[in-house]
Amino acid sequence: MQLESIFFNPSFSTPFFIILSIVSIMIGLSLIIFGLVKQKKYKKSTVATCCIVLGSLIITSHIIQIIVRIV
Repeated sequence: MQLESIFFNPSFSTPFFIILSIVSIMIGLSLIIFGLVKQKKYKKSTVATCCIVLGSLIITSHIIQIIVRIV
């Protein structure tokens, strides 16, 4: 029995992860839009600020992942 067959770890293809990153970027954009709308309605909202920051972090991290996967 070969050692490679025991430790075989299947992984998904690169296009799958790129699509998953694009979906996550869309979620990040919707969080930012939700936060901006909520911030406009209620002047100083902690939830709105958290949504904007979280959305920005999601977008940034997934753009970096896309760049790393393509290159």
